[in-house]
Amino acid sequence: MSGGDHFDPSSLTALVLDENHYERGISLDQLRAMGFGRVIGAANSMEAWEAVRLSNPHVILMEWLDGAGGDGLDFARRVRKSEETPNRAVPMFMLTTRGSERDVALARMAGLDGYLRKPISALALQQRVKTVIANPQPFVVTASYVGPCRRRRRPDLNYLGPLRRLDDVAPEQLVQGDAEELDLKADLARARVAALEASARELKPGDAKQARVVYRAVQDLVEVGEQIGDPSLALGAREMARYLQAQGATDRLDPEVVRTHVAALHQMVHLPHALCEERQRVATSLKRMVDKKLKQADAA
Repeated sequence: MSGGDHFDPSSLTALVLDENHYERGISLDQLRAMGFGRVIGAANSMEAWEAVRLSNPHVILMEWLDGAGGDGLDFARRVRKSEETPNRAVPMFMLTTRGSERDVALARMAGLDGYLRKPISALALQQRVKTVIANPQPFVVTASYVGPCRRRRRPDLNYLGPLRRLDDVAPEQLVQGDAEELDLKADLARARVAALEASARELKPGDAKQARVVYRAVQDLVEVGEQIGDPSLALGAREMARYLQAQGATDRLDPEVVRTHVAALHQMVHLPHALCEERQRVATSLKRMVDKKLKQADAA
């Protein structure tokens, strides 16, 4: 792989662990399209472990397994801790339909580099894989945890302005637990937006049932935004909920407006929180868009 912004994985191997043949095939096709020279599929943790030992993959994508195919978190911990693993620091992503806060936390404690919610676009997958391969986190080995350092290089993700109070904690004073919690919040927000993207993708004019599915996903995102203390995300999600409520499950609900709004939320959750002004601009632009669309609807 050459330096700079160019990402050439033609000499790299990727492993996909997924019990579902169809879903595994989608991930393998995405990796091939990304340019990986070799892709390997595994239907269970035993097959995946053999592939790890014999093929030494450069990245692993894995579904959450807890049935006949084995335990996915046990597999991840085995990769991280076993002396038989050729590269215990191999990047590993959980690529799954699950997305609760508890699931994200468990995956991180097992040593996963990231948590991606299905379905994920090929571009988004490429960006995450490229980042972790080109700029890996330091590898940490302790009595209780083995895996990538969970303290990112960025400062407090919830920082929204200058530190003015005398008891404010400066970024360099953040303890390990604080950074882990902040990264967990970011992963949880991205998982909720990915779920919203999936539901919005299926929305069609006049589809009352799917409109309600989208609305529930937006409500979940509002709740998460408030729960993790992300005012920009909460505002952007509330504005989308306002548009959906005003238009209702009727023909007035424009799926393209919804998908445009979701794309902006996707952009927001992938912007570092240190760029608080840029994130707030995205949220404010969503409010203006909703105001405009509702005004047009009233005039029609």
